Amino acid sequence: MRTFLRWAGTLLVLAGLAFCGAALFRKPAAGTVSTVGTGGPGGELSCRLQIREKLISGAYKVYGLKDSPLSLWLAKVVFRNESARLIKDLKVRYKLGEYADWCAWQTYPELVPSQTVVDLYYPILSSKCAQLTSQTPAELLMEYEYVGPAGNKKQGQMSGRLALLGRREFFFSDLKSGEQTGSFQDQDRYSPLLAAWVTSADMPVAGLASLANKRAGGVVAAAASVEDCLKAMRECYEIMREVGITYQTPSSRVEVGKSYDPFLVQSLQYPRDTIEKRSGTCIDLAILYASMIDSLGIKPILVSLDGHCFPMGIAPGSGQFIPVEATGVGGLNKNIDFEAALKAGMKEWEDLKKTGRFNLIKCSECWAAGIAPAELEPLPADILERWNIRGQIQRANPIVPGVDANPQVAQARTMVAGNWTVVVTQANGSSVQGTATVTVQGQQVEMVYVGQYQIMGYDGASHQARERNSFVGAVKGQTLVARCQQAVWTLDGQNVPPQGLPLGLTLTVGNNGRSAQGTVANALGLSAQVAMEAQ
Repeated sequence: MRTFLRWAGTLLVLAGLAFCGAALFRKPAAGTVSTVGTGGPGGELSCRLQIREKLISGAYKVYGLKDSPLSLWLAKVVFRNESARLIKDLKVRYKLGEYADWCAWQTYPELVPSQTVVDLYYPILSSKCAQLTSQTPAELLMEYEYVGPAGNKKQGQMSGRLALLGRREFFFSDLKSGEQTGSFQDQDRYSPLLAAWVTSADMPVAGLASLANKRAGGVVAAAASVEDCLKAMRECYEIMREVGITYQTPSSRVEVGKSYDPFLVQSLQYPRDTIEKRSGTCIDLAILYASMIDSLGIKPILVSLDGHCFPMGIAPGSGQFIPVEATGVGGLNKNIDFEAALKAGMKEWEDLKKTGRFNLIKCSECWAAGIAPAELEPLPADILERWNIRGQIQRANPIVPGVDANPQVAQARTMVAGNWTVVVTQANGSSVQGTATVTVQGQQVEMVYVGQYQIMGYDGASHQARERNSFVGAVKGQTLVARCQQAVWTLDGQNVPPQGLPLGLTLTVGNNGRSAQGTVANALGLSAQVAMEAQ
């Protein structure tokens, strides 16, 4: 449902960046790079190529964002005119093995004698990066050409290797001792990329969150009040306990209370991994919990500190932080209940604010800045049953007063599964028709919207746009609340990055479950009307 957002695409990116606090997104230094060497034909033009040693594949989408507050250039080449005359039409381009094809030429019209030009490479990486299961070497190739002082065209190239980490591998800093200032931020410079592991729309996460929401009394819009927010957060935590998810210290660590070394590459689990394995490090548990509360409309925060990580939710209205020590589900904190985990989190947060040695990863702001999750392999709708998750949850689901007692409303708690016609109407009255495939399992609703339409580009020509948005949510009473974290958009058949994610969908479902009307809004609040009819 991008039509109503198209005209504001650039604005959305800029506004999203403005929301990111300076404390969270400090411009990083160069980091650890390897210098390939210097050279140049005829001694007229010298060049020096530097390549980062490692690439975090799980956050591969960020590397192509030139204007991201967390600037992740992959290669840097420094050119210098060593001659006494003018060099013209310097061009440079790059390629990264099978993971990024040749980029467009970057052109510098003139270099006067002794002038230096620094060119940075921000690769648009293939989704193949998200399929890597272990560290993989790749060759980066740089080509350049220019017109020398004598008017003749000259060419050159350089290359070097780097390591693409597996999609579950992560490191917090690549600064060596001589590059550090002694601040905590030097050790934790890449922690904002953790937002790419928070996957609230993933099937297992949305399924567990839906169960938590049902227990909390059907408060899908958990941001409606502090009381509802706490109910939802409590049930998310208690379901993690009941399923048997526990804290696990990596075998390489012997120091109690710390689960990762910020200077080493470590394995990060996606929330689906933690659910399936029933265990994870402090950071794995924090990411799972953040994903679950986000699925219920509570904005999540990850707090990264020395050797530890814990999650927080943002209370509606007041904006108060609600910290929860997620390791309390089992292991380090001996399986404590939510009230004890909340108390431990509060104390930890109050103590931490006195030191300043922490980073807050506000996931919504990170997503708005382009730190988007990787595409994960689709899982079947009954994955929680296959993992025997639902069977472990013993407590009876509460009856929602005034809803379950009404048979007509109870019927409307689910939508009709199958194909639907969708009409999206913008504020200016124009509309676009698309289709949606709806899958229903209990209260959980999954909807894949597909729309195709013509748009007028800045070049004055008409272009074919197509979008595929995946929504996950649940029906409570006659209201469907769903979110879209994953989308695939194309323009004239070429993939373009989605803007304004996550999208929020709120619909009032008809009594027969075959019609629905409501709104869809992006992360910055722009909205459009939606009308749906089952085919």
